[in-house]
Amino acid sequence: MRRILGVATAAAVLFASATANAQAVDEKKFNVVGTWNFLTNWKVLEVPFWEKELPTASGGKLSGNIKSITELNLKGTEVLRLLKTGVYDFAAALPIYVDDGGAIVEAVDISGVAGTFKMSRDIIDAWMPEMQKVMRERHGAMVLGTFTWPEQNFYCKGDIKGVEDLKGKKVRVQGASQADLVKGFGGSAVTLPFGEVVPALEKGVVDCGITGTMPAYKAKWHEVTNTLFRLPVGFTASVWVVNLRTWDKLSPATKELLQKEFAKLSDKSWKTVEEETEEGVACTTGTGKCTQGAPGKLKLVKPSAADLKARDKVLNDVVLPGWAARCGAECAKKWTDTIGKKYGLTAAAK
Repeated sequence: MRRILGVATAAAVLFASATANAQAVDEKKFNVVGTWNFLTNWKVLEVPFWEKELPTASGGKLSGNIKSITELNLKGTEVLRLLKTGVYDFAAALPIYVDDGGAIVEAVDISGVAGTFKMSRDIIDAWMPEMQKVMRERHGAMVLGTFTWPEQNFYCKGDIKGVEDLKGKKVRVQGASQADLVKGFGGSAVTLPFGEVVPALEKGVVDCGITGTMPAYKAKWHEVTNTLFRLPVGFTASVWVVNLRTWDKLSPATKELLQKEFAKLSDKSWKTVEEETEEGVACTTGTGKCTQGAPGKLKLVKPSAADLKARDKVLNDVVLPGWAARCGAECAKKWTDTIGKKYGLTAAAK
């Protein structure tokens, strides 16, 4: 009987604690800007989190009025400015969206560095203190979670057999390090927002574009290109950030709950996107099962040993020195000591 009473007492204490904690959570509907509304991240991760998972975890107290950059007609580079001014409380931000302090944030996804999803996540986790510093000091924000996109590859018009065929090509890139990689291959880099790539390919403004495997399919790149040159160049590791003024007004219990739920969202995001990378290849090339719709017929070209060697040479000779020059000697040394040494890489401006 004494044991039963003890268990009952413990259960009552836990229930009371949980109830008190739930009562301490603020009642708040946040304004949120997410990513593109036709991609997996939005449909499978972002909308369910803000409209179902967070409300459930908070007993209906927390939710988000989430808008995609597609419906807001944003290019993406405006996101952090809108967050800083208080238009939005939370935002999904890609490294390429960051202007002020951009080279520091770019460090998590330097083209050609990460070879696996695990490596990409390890890098962003290792560099998080620097990311947080930039977000706090320059954008009035704080990182709460991370997410990623499928493996980034080359989608080209015409026949591409390897790195040598990229010479002279105009290639759409997302940011500076991708531009350096393309230039290292002898191509010309063209920076374009994701939503403008298909018409640019149709009109011949660019010959190729770099993006993730499933986003390429969802955006119908396979309808305006002929070849998928599967040379991995990165994963576009990204972050969820919160406006610091919003954050500072929240109760401790609310902050604790949000941190816990964003940790879950981060894990789910990395797992989901890694799983869809191979299907993205299948969907654009017709070389495997595609559950997303009718598959494309792109020619799938896998990189040779010589192509991979060429990518690594450009990484060391062009990309890393270029990034080091943008970030500065102190920043580059910190990256080399924190990340580079683990993978046998050195970032130093020439």
